[in-house]
Amino acid sequence: MPNRYDEADLEVELLHLYKQWGALGYWAKRFHQMFSPHCKRYKGGVAAVRSVLYKNETRGFSFLEQHDRLELSVECLVLKPEWHQLFNDRDRNRTKEKLGRKTC
Repeated sequence: MPNRYDEADLEVELLHLYKQWGALGYWAKRFHQMFSPHCKRYKGGVAAVRSVLYKNETRGFSFLEQHDRLELSVECLVLKPEWHQLFNDRDRNRTKEKLGRKTC
């Protein structure tokens, strides 16, 4: 049986991704504010991910695609088994739609 991760765990993972993006030269500061509880723009990890998923294009996805690092995208995170219970089929279908033939 897979481990059960909750939204707090997701926010930790998002912070880890954010730091990896920064190491590549991309700091998604507004996105960071959406999953950081101490920030005024805080929505929570799931809502932050969904806000990115349902945009047609984001600078972050484009940046990661250009750097051949889509495995660091929130889209790829949504498809990981450990986060399955936090996202629904609609979210996963949207993710697959955005990724198209690209792989994580």
